[in-house]
Amino acid sequence: MKQGVFKYIRLLLPIVAFFSIYSCGGDKTTAREQRPQSKSTIQRARITFTEGGKLQAVLYASRLETRGELTFGWDIDVKFFTDNDTIPDGGMIADSGYVTEGTGRNRLVKVFGNISLIAPDGTKLYADSLRWNPITGKIESNSRVKVVRKTEMVEGIGIVSDPNFKEIRVKNVRGRLES
Repeated sequence: MKQGVFKYIRLLLPIVAFFSIYSCGGDKTTAREQRPQSKSTIQRARITFTEGGKLQAVLYASRLETRGELTFGWDIDVKFFTDNDTIPDGGMIADSGYVTEGTGRNRLVKVFGNISLIAPDGTKLYADSLRWNPITGKIESNSRVKVVRKTEMVEGIGIVSDPNFKEIRVKNVRGRLES
């Protein structure tokens, strides 16, 4: 049974994160004092996700940190499993990311920097940033993106896709299609 890659992303990315929050104000407190303090930090994290006893994904991160209602992650590497519990069927790497508190698909998830995602069907997506929009149920980006599927390659600025990468709309397109 082939399942979409985003099913696994939504399981994993609530743990993923980045983007420190710094604010500058007119008062005498420093940015460090204004940003939420960490509730917890995990170094060299390895988190396994299962559903019904079957391995779904494994998340690796050099660091995970919770601050306020955000969880940040650095050096993110996620392996997705669909058919076999020992051989990954896809994955995603990103420099960093974050997720808001919530449950299931109600969480806003963003990842940043040198993103490389490989879906179980072999579709490859490269981007500078990606986000899961819980309102639309879509994967979105306004950054530079590149999608490669078999011999087809499309580049552009911005993307909107369903979680299974079946209906992909690349904005400001340039690329080549081959028969």
